[in-house]
Amino acid sequence: MLSQQDLAEEARISALHALGVLDTPQEDRFDRVTRLAVAAFRVPIALVSLVDRERQWFKSRVGLDAGEMPRSLALCSHTITLDDLLVVPDTLLDERFAGHPHVTGGPRIRFYAGQPLHSVDGQPLGTLCIIDTAPRAFGDADRHLLGDLARLAQDELNRDALVTARTRELHDKNAALELAMRLRVTAERVLRQKQELLDAVLETVDVGVVACDADGHLTLFNRAARAFHGLDAETGLSMADWPARYDLYGEDGLTPLAPEQVPLVRALHGERVQDAGMTIHAPGAAPRRLLASGRALHGPGGEPLGAVVAMKDVTELAASRARLAESGEWLRTIADNVPALIAYVDTDLRYRFANERYREWFGVKSQDMIGRTVLESMGEAFYAPRRAALERCLGGHASHLEIEEVRRGRTRVVSSTYLPHLRDGVVQGIYVLSTDATSAREYERQLHALAHSDHLTGLPNRRSYEERFGQAIARARRGATPLALAYLDVDHFKQINDGHGHATGDAVLRELARRLAASVRSTDTVARLAGDEFVVLLEQVGSPRECERIAAKLQDAIRLPFELDGRTVQVTSSIGIAWSAHPEQAALALVADEALYRSKHAGRDTASVLVAGA
Repeated sequence: MLSQQDLAEEARISALHALGVLDTPQEDRFDRVTRLAVAAFRVPIALVSLVDRERQWFKSRVGLDAGEMPRSLALCSHTITLDDLLVVPDTLLDERFAGHPHVTGGPRIRFYAGQPLHSVDGQPLGTLCIIDTAPRAFGDADRHLLGDLARLAQDELNRDALVTARTRELHDKNAALELAMRLRVTAERVLRQKQELLDAVLETVDVGVVACDADGHLTLFNRAARAFHGLDAETGLSMADWPARYDLYGEDGLTPLAPEQVPLVRALHGERVQDAGMTIHAPGAAPRRLLASGRALHGPGGEPLGAVVAMKDVTELAASRARLAESGEWLRTIADNVPALIAYVDTDLRYRFANERYREWFGVKSQDMIGRTVLESMGEAFYAPRRAALERCLGGHASHLEIEEVRRGRTRVVSSTYLPHLRDGVVQGIYVLSTDATSAREYERQLHALAHSDHLTGLPNRRSYEERFGQAIARARRGATPLALAYLDVDHFKQINDGHGHATGDAVLRELARRLAASVRSTDTVARLAGDEFVVLLEQVGSPRECERIAAKLQDAIRLPFELDGRTVQVTSSIGIAWSAHPEQAALALVADEALYRSKHAGRDTASVLVAGA
């Protein structure tokens, strides 16, 4: 049975072979790196080496003739095992290398520095190393420079894998765009269907509907209006010509209507017209006596859109009653079949109308609601959250609200609009229209969660963190308050994944997220950036010393054993905190990253606090 170390080595070898780089010809894109290394560090030898199972093979070499050598003689093998920068200032003073044949013999290595090169998934594949024949010091600037050059070589090694990942990312974005387009097409189809339904209703009802735009141009004659007038709307006709063109007379049927007496003109001028009597003498037809009601139309911002008038034919009362009854049945059928609650309550809040959707949604028959108050029909739990909206509507103001209802084993988000029924400025009752907004709100919630939450831990993701970071900076500037930013990495998280499996690693991240959130204030932000990288935004932290106390609290919480599915996992972390009395976003992030680097360099399971802008 293979040990964990053997399994890790097999995974590393597999990642190396998957690149397809071994035994390929030298390439200038790698040779540029080794030439730069030789020139920058003034050493005779620089190598891009890949450590295979039994050999060390050189993808690029300067100052060395051999193309490969046994792994047993490879100094770079130690760098791979360490998986970190290895610097040997003097090989003769290091017991690991003092007797090495390449130290005592050619090429007489006296100084070695190697920086690991990793695969996309973090496997150490080889090194960028420099070699000198004389001992030498290697300071922080040298280490940073070697790291930068190594990253150049590493990017070249992983070029194909990075291109594949970017291609996959672009494919995912295209898929998201296609989904958005499909949703838009669906929305447009729904709007079109609603418009078609409205047109069908207008063409079905036996009430004449006439409308004009804000400039007084006729825009609509529905079927009944065309029948009343014997004509269709003429858009170019001025209002002064309407009475003569459409044979409009007063209620007595004898006196021609003056233009300013036409109900549609009155409505356009802002008058609320209610049951205004008029007579139409259409050519070749018997006179029709009508009652017209109408009002001006305004847009959401109050801008004038025109006016509309509805006309009822009262020529023969009995026939009119029959038609109205028939029309009422149609409207009831429509109301009972639209996917919405439709009701009308009077000023005592008693139901005068309710469609059948109330039975489907709440188990209450519409006929049992008529004559009873909202409270009596639906109960206190239904009435209480709607009371304010109903009272506002009785005051003459429309209102809208959304309420989550749990009835008959189902949860719905009910979106309700309350419109006052006004006559001569007096509220007669309330129109109620309620739709099921559950799916829309759930879709909005899911979209927001996908965009702003980390799927594994539930914490804010990088996008949400960046938004909150900018907001915190703005608050700190407005209030002249300090701000601290903490970067946190799990120490040796790869070993947790390798040793216990990725499922345990995921469980560690979830528990770590919970502990971090529980260890800071509710006003602070804990987010996961990627992998085992977490960040904490600490607002109004008074001093660097307070940051040290917070870091100690976080580490104490993390050091407690992680009990996961019967396993005990010991976890530590490296923390870097940047504090600033006058925070700048870029500077704070840079200093926090530097503080995290110091904690890792200090041996991990430590915290470092630095002042930004000091």
